[in-house]
Amino acid sequence: MVTEIISSFGISDIPSLLIILSIIYVTRFYYNYFTRPNPLPGPFPLPIIGSAYQQIGCGFNSWLISLHKKYGDMFEIILAGQRLIILCRPDLVVKMNIPSTKTNYPTRLHITEGFMEYELGGKGLTFNNDHKSWKYNRQFFSQALMTPSFNHLAVEWTNELWNEMESYWNNLGEDYELDLIKWMRRFTNEIIFKVATGTKNNAIASYHDMLINNSLNEKEKEKLIESKNFIESIETYVEGIFYFFAFNKFTRNYFPLIRGKVKKLLKNKDYLFDRLYTLIKERRIEIENTPLDQPLSHDMLTTFITANTPRDINAVKYADADLLRPMTDNEIFGNILDAMLAGTDTTANFICFVVYYLGHYPEVKQRLRQEFDRVLGKDLTRPITNKDLDELEYCDAVTKEVYRHSPIVFFLARINAQHDKVGGYDWPGGTTFQMLTSVLMKHKDYWTEPEKFDPDRFYRVEESDKYLLEKKKIKDTLLIFGGGIRMCPGRKLALMELKSLLILIYRKYDVELVDMNAPLKYSSDMINVCKELIVRIKPRKF
Repeated sequence: MVTEIISSFGISDIPSLLIILSIIYVTRFYYNYFTRPNPLPGPFPLPIIGSAYQQIGCGFNSWLISLHKKYGDMFEIILAGQRLIILCRPDLVVKMNIPSTKTNYPTRLHITEGFMEYELGGKGLTFNNDHKSWKYNRQFFSQALMTPSFNHLAVEWTNELWNEMESYWNNLGEDYELDLIKWMRRFTNEIIFKVATGTKNNAIASYHDMLINNSLNEKEKEKLIESKNFIESIETYVEGIFYFFAFNKFTRNYFPLIRGKVKKLLKNKDYLFDRLYTLIKERRIEIENTPLDQPLSHDMLTTFITANTPRDINAVKYADADLLRPMTDNEIFGNILDAMLAGTDTTANFICFVVYYLGHYPEVKQRLRQEFDRVLGKDLTRPITNKDLDELEYCDAVTKEVYRHSPIVFFLARINAQHDKVGGYDWPGGTTFQMLTSVLMKHKDYWTEPEKFDPDRFYRVEESDKYLLEKKKIKDTLLIFGGGIRMCPGRKLALMELKSLLILIYRKYDVELVDMNAPLKYSSDMINVCKELIVRIKPRKF
C-alpha cells in the first residue's frame, strides 16, 4: 500500500517521501506563525518543539522572568503547538479575575491531547472546562471544606498531628539536621488525607521510623513503604504535568530523554489513580455495611459518595435541579485527586519558603513571635482555635510578603470564551493568556521598592504613608489563590494549616538554617517546589 502511494507521487523511496512531508510541515508551521493575528515579541519557535528548546537547563519560572526582561510586559511563547500570551502587568489581567459567573474567562487551559493522556481533563475542578460539570463539582467540594464544624475539626487535627510530629523531632535530638520539606510534605499530606477520607495514613510516623531505622516486622515495613510511595507519587504526578503541557505527542514519544521520563510518569499515574479508586471502592463498601442507625464519618469522600442518596450526610438541600443527582465515581475521583494534589505540595512548599525567609529576617521573626505570644498567651500547651488565627494580622502580612517574593503558583492561565481586547489588541475567542504572577507581584509600577522584603507593606498600610503604591494597588496584583470564579476553594484550609504550623513551631522552638549562605533550593516546572531545606530545631530561648 505504501509502495503504491509513493509510486503515485513519482517518488522512488520512503526517505524521499519523509523529506517532502517534513518540508510541507515546516512550511505550514512557519506560514501559520508569520500570519498569526497580533504578532507579539517572543522567542523564535522551532517546528515540533516550539519555544521549549530555549527553556532547557533553566527553570520554567526563571525562563519566563528572563523573557519578560527581554520582551516586556506582554509577549508570546509556543509550547506543544499552543500559542500562549504572557501578561506581566496588573492592569492587563483585571477582567480575567472578576468573580462573576458572566465572566468572559471561565476556563484555565485548553485540554490538549497531552492532558488527556495524563488524564487531567474533564475531572474535578482544576482542569475541568465543562462549566456545568465544574459548577456541580465546585458546589460539593466547597461545601465539604467550608462548614464551621469542618474548620473546627481541621484545627483540632492540626494540633493533634503537630503533637505527634513534635514527639518525633524531640526523639531525634536537638543536633539532628532535618530536611524540613520532607517532614512538611508528609504533614500536609496526612492532614489532607484526613480531611479527604476521615482516616490517618501515618505518613509522619512511617517517615520517622524510616529515619531511626527501627527493627520493624514485615507488615510494618510494608505500610512504611506504601506511605512513602503514595506521597512520592503525588509529588511526581504534579511535576509531570509540565511534560504533558510543554511537549507535544511526537516529542514525548520520540525524543529519547523525554520519552523515558514520560513512560515513568505514566506508570506513576497508574499507581496513584489505582490507589485513589481503591479508596473510593472501599469507602462505598464501608457505607453500605454501616447500619442505618449508626452515623457516618464527616469527610470529603463520605460527603461525595452519599450526596443526594438516602445516606446523605449533608444538611444542605439544593433548589438547583442540576445539583440533585448523586456523584459518579469518576467525579468523586477527580475531586479527591484535586484535594490531594493541591493540599500536599503547595502548602508544604509555602511553609518551607516562610521558614527560609524568617531565617534571614530575624526582626520579622521576632515581631511574629510577639504577635503569637500576645494572641495565645503564655501557656504553650493551649490548643489553637479558629478565633486565634483570625487575630493574626502580622502573620497574614508575613505570609503575603513571602508569597509575593516566592510564589508557589507562578503563572495562571485563562481562556477567553469570546473575542476580547487585551493590551490594545483584539483577540479571538479561545486565546490562551498566562498571568505571570512572579512578575505581577513585583511590578515596579504597582509596588514600592518591589525587591525589598518587608511585611509592613501589608500590615495596617492605611496608617502609614510609606507604601503609597500598595494603598492604590488593584486587587489583581496579589494573586495568592488565583482570582475570579476559579479562585482556589481550599484557600481557607491552606491558610489555617500554615498559620497553625507557624504558631506551633515558633512559639516553642528556634529554627536554624544549617547553611545561611545557601540560596533557596527549588525547582520550577508547573509550580515552584522546594527541593531541600536543612534546618536544626532547638527549644526557644525566652
